[in-house]
Amino acid sequence: MTSLLPSLLTALDRFNTAHPWDHNAHFHPWILRQLPRRFGSALDVGSGSGDLVRLLAARAATVHGIDPDPAIIARARELTPSAKAAGVTFTVADAPTGIPGGSYDVITCVAVLHHLPLADALAAFRDHL
Repeated sequence: MTSLLPSLLTALDRFNTAHPWDHNAHFHPWILRQLPRRFGSALDVGSGSGDLVRLLAARAATVHGIDPDPAIIARARELTPSAKAAGVTFTVADAPTGIPGGSYDVITCVAVLHHLPLADALAAFRDHL
């Protein structure tokens, strides 16, 4: 039985490489179903490498992603080469205090709300909607 373990782990590794799964990305289709087909602007708080930002960009005139991690924001910019032309921007910023000025039609925050001071975050999101 133990001789099967290395083969099984190798097979699982190959499967995961071919079909990566991300807990956060799992919710992206559900979020998109809750939104109108077109809207003006969106803010994605805790945008990470920008997966949801790029999906929102297909529906919005402008999308802004913020994340406190400079390395992941750099990665998001790399993965979104035509970002400026598509109305997409990424900024290193903390929520709720670092939300860029202005208002948004949509604010998303997948798997980040529990990391923020809840009352302050909800008040800041309300002020920017």
